[in-house]
Amino acid sequence: MKVVAIHSQKGGVGKTSTAIHLAHQASEYGFETLLIDLDPQASASYFLSGGEAKGLKARDWLRTSVDWNDFIEGSRYSGVYLLPARKSLRKLDRLMTDEASEKHLKRLLRSLKSQYDLVLIDCPPGINTVIEQAYRAAHRILVPLTPTPLCFESYQHVLEFAQDNAISADKLMPFFNRVNGRLALHQQSMDGFSERFDAPTPLSIRATTEVEKMALERRAVAEIKPRHPIVRDIQALWKTLMRELDLHH
Repeated sequence: MKVVAIHSQKGGVGKTSTAIHLAHQASEYGFETLLIDLDPQASASYFLSGGEAKGLKARDWLRTSVDWNDFIEGSRYSGVYLLPARKSLRKLDRLMTDEASEKHLKRLLRSLKSQYDLVLIDCPPGINTVIEQAYRAAHRILVPLTPTPLCFESYQHVLEFAQDNAISADKLMPFFNRVNGRLALHQQSMDGFSERFDAPTPLSIRATTEVEKMALERRAVAEIKPRHPIVRDIQALWKTLMRELDLHH
């Protein structure tokens, strides 16, 4: 079982839409997949369940006797399951006050190891104990960035957070989201990122209004317009992730 966290220090960069796109790709490839929604906004839960999900309260995460399968439910995608969120997850970081409680996510994943090929964790924005546990549990951490000069500082903070917590930077997979190829600023920012971090230019996903329609239609772009150019971007990210994880049947 491979674990992927999707996280950004700031909101509004397409974190949840990325999680949904990957869940859809996983379904298309026939992988048994669990999406864990740790974001109190519960956008992924709404998308996959239509707002009918029961959801975990923050204190449920800290119960040693909880049967996670009581909360996991099916989704609109074949082979994709959901561990939904509730607004009370905002309290989770505050409730994780001891070493034992901080290991609950790893314990959850261990208990489900035989059931899934892939786990996607839709993390809340920010940096806290919950994010640290997701980073530790993940094999890869997808970091969506908007291609502006501010993305340098945002990614630098992520790198420092990983370093401060002895988490390998090799887990990090930054990529640019909502890229407008006609804007010189976007291209300059992507080129500058590569120079600053001495790394290949990350993959990019173009900007399109089709992503905004996802929430209304509760369908991934590949379902709405399968021939849209953004679908190729999403598939490139998915295939790169598969190679990184050595994910196969």
